[in-house]
Amino acid sequence: MTTSSMEQFVEKIKDSKVLWALTAGNEEDWLVIESATKAEHDVFLLWSSADNARATCTDEWSDYTPTPISLTEYVDFWVEEFANENVLIGLDWADEQENIEVGVVELAQVLIESGVHQDK
Repeated sequence: MTTSSMEQFVEKIKDSKVLWALTAGNEEDWLVIESATKAEHDVFLLWSSADNARATCTDEWSDYTPTPISLTEYVDFWVEEFANENVLIGLDWADEQENIEVGVVELAQVLIESGVHQDK
């Protein structure tokens, strides 16, 4: 995904400062899939809105529901863990389109450099 694509995603969340992921049953069972491009990497999927996330809750993902993650929680807690585990991020994935995987650190850099995430 190009930097401009990440910037477009960040623009969508700048007001809410909320990311959306999918969980099944509880907030411990997050949807993580295998990378289509990098062997031995997992992809954690994030959406810019609950509606976008909900749209993918069909077929094999029908048991999942959108769950919010604050931007602060994501940057302060999840980025380091994901980076240590070589987890990639999928942004606004949808059926019938090319879905791109991005590095967790690269996304965090765009969030910080754009001013959307600010340490307080």
